[in-house]
Amino acid sequence: MAKKRLSEKDVDQLLSHYRSERRRLNFQLGLVRSTITDLKKNRANTPVRATSTTSSVPGEVKRGPGRPRKSEAAVKTPGKPGRPKRRERKERQLNEWDNVILEGINTSGRLLPKEELLDRAISWASENEPTLSKEEVEAFVTRSLQKLSGKKKLLGTHHSGLRRGYHYGLKDWFFQSSGKLRKQHYDRLVLSPEKETASETSPATEPAPETEKVA
Repeated sequence: MAKKRLSEKDVDQLLSHYRSERRRLNFQLGLVRSTITDLKKNRANTPVRATSTTSSVPGEVKRGPGRPRKSEAAVKTPGKPGRPKRRERKERQLNEWDNVILEGINTSGRLLPKEELLDRAISWASENEPTLSKEEVEAFVTRSLQKLSGKKKLLGTHHSGLRRGYHYGLKDWFFQSSGKLRKQHYDRLVLSPEKETASETSPATEPAPETEKVA
């Protein structure tokens, strides 16, 4: 197909049209550039707002659909199988019988057998516990000697081999490792004739200390 040849008049009309279109586009481009410049200035002068997706109420969390989750406190963590944890007993303070025995040994400065400690306890009970019998006082003394030479570890025991029973002394007079009486405290051991106690006429016997028995 042969191309149509344009006349000089047609060429002038086309040039005029496209020149007009170019002027219009240049004007529009100038407006676009001016608008962009103004927008950039406005953005530089406008403070930035922090956008947050969380709820406006502090501490409030929106819950999604479905059943609510159990709180952590409501969920019990399974414990380890086995025996329950043993409760620790609070250490009991010394009672009046314990103090009578400790005071008697401290005052005398000697290792004392049960008979002499019992005499001191009976003398104390006559003023402070007059309703107690001699057998009841001896029972208290026996329990105190077992406790002080055992769990409390306040008294040591020495068996002389020359008489029945033990002599009781302060724990500092004995070796911690072996429980034997230290040589520098041998002079504290004074052997005296045995006295008859209520235990000789009753089933009660000399208390066996919980510590190691050393001759």
